[in-house]
Order: sequence, then C-alpha cells, then structure tokens
Amino acid sequence: MAKTDLSNYIANRFNDVVISGHAIAVRLRRDVVGATPQQIRTAIDGVSRLNPGHFSGSMDYVEIAGVRCGIAKFMERTGPKVLWIHGGGFSFGSPRVYKATAIFLARHLGCEVVVPDYRLSPEHTYPIPFEDCLNVYKELVKDGEAIDLIGDSAGGNIAAALAQTCISSSLQRPNKLVLLSPWLDLSVQSKSNDKNYSEFSPFDKEDTISFSEDYIGKIDRNDSRVSPIYGSFEDFPETHIQASKVEFLFDDTVECIQKLNDANVEHSVHFEEKALHGWHLVPDFLPEASRSMMKVVEFLKR
Repeated sequence: MAKTDLSNYIANRFNDVVISGHAIAVRLRRDVVGATPQQIRTAIDGVSRLNPGHFSGSMDYVEIAGVRCGIAKFMERTGPKVLWIHGGGFSFGSPRVYKATAIFLARHLGCEVVVPDYRLSPEHTYPIPFEDCLNVYKELVKDGEAIDLIGDSAGGNIAAALAQTCISSSLQRPNKLVLLSPWLDLSVQSKSNDKNYSEFSPFDKEDTISFSEDYIGKIDRNDSRVSPIYGSFEDFPETHIQASKVEFLFDDTVECIQKLNDANVEHSVHFEEKALHGWHLVPDFLPEASRSMMKVVEFLKR
C-alpha cells in the first residue's frame, strides 16, 4: 500500500473512531438497558485511548478551585494558559478525551491547555457544571493573567455563558474566545432542531432535547444562562468561530455570527465543507482537524 493510501486509510479509520466515540453515547442511552452515565463515559474514554496525541506531549492532573483539571503541555514547555471547556452534551467527555487536541494546541502555541473535568449531567444539573468552569476561570485570572477561552459544542455553550457572566459582573473578560461548533440554543424550537440535520452529526433532535433537559434542571430553556444565544454579545472579546456546513449545529453557529455582527464584535470565521461534528478531536490524523486547529492557533497567536 502506497504511503498516501496508507495515510488516507488511517485518516478514514480515525474518522470512524470519532463517529463511534460520539455514537456510543447515543446507542447506549437508547438501546442498552440499564446503561448508566458512568458506563457510557467509560466506553467513550476507552475509545479515546486510540487517540493519545503526540508522544512528546503530556497531560497531568491538578486541582484548581476544587475542580480536577487536565493540564496539557508539550515537551515541558509552559507559556500562556488556555482554558478549554470540553463538549459532550453536558453529559460526557473528559480531559482524557480531549488530550490529543489539547496537546496539539500546546505544541503549536507553546502554551498550557487547562481542561476542567467539570461535573456532568444528569447527576449534576445547572448551575453546577457552569460554576465548576467559572470557578476554574476565576482562579486562573485572579492575578490578572490573560486567559484565552475555548469551548466546543456544549462546552461552547458554557464558554459563551461564562463570557456573558464576566461582562455582566465586571469580572476580567477572557483575552480571546474560540467557539467550535457551539451549541448555544437549548430551546426546543432552535433553528438547529428545526432543521434536524443529523447525517454528519452522531445525534439528532431527540438527543439534543434529552441532553439539554438533563442539563438545565428547572431553568427555562430560553433563559440566557443555559441558552446564551438569547443573551447579550455586547463587549465580547475578539472571537473566532468554526463549524462544519453539514453538521447539526451549523445553524446555531450562523445565528451566533449574526449576534457578533450586530454587537460589532471583532471576529473571524472558519467553515469546513464536510466535516463530522467533533472533528477537532483528532488533529493528528484528520486533515480537516489539523487545518481547523491551525486556524485556532493562528487566531490566538495574533
């Protein structure tokens, strides 16, 4: 097999891994009787072992503001800190699942990437997951250090809500904000739910309604604390936003871009033509993941 063919083969297999890693959550919730959230998380973490990241990178675990966090570094280099709030429908995901892409970012940016292992739903409803992330952020900026903030999917929801909270409470804003396929509207009537395009996303409207219900607890779905698309984007930090044109949450992203435009927030956009939701997790294997993550690197370096 030629080298190019082998590279394509490996990339395709890891595309399958991304699909499987997300689809496991859906399949176990729907089809396996008695599967607990803990068992599902264990299954997803098991798949993530196939994607350990660059061998010169590392992820150590420390406690920040009472929250266990993974700290990704590359070759022991330390630099500015980036806070990455992971996705997973508020119910799944962990620093381990994000280790490879966090190391990729640390490698190319010369930074430390902090990934909070925040408490997950359904055991912990809003505001607990949000407050875990907010408390980590407060600890990181307590001495005035500039912190860049990244959130993907459900993590993008928390990251946007965190930025809104910083602005409304006069807390130091994130230096820059990156939103990757952000899930910003948890309402049943969201534009993404209306379209319900799930061919390139391992979840559909039924899943988003279920995951969001587990997270919001007794909060109204249209409350900006859990659906930040309904909150203010005034005074947002410079923002970079990405999405795939064929994924379920594309319409949430388009609406967010409009909100940023309306609020005159300096921002940049990168769209992938045909990437699977969650493609950022495997930048060492998927060309679209490497390409997209390098866009993040370029944005944070400016």
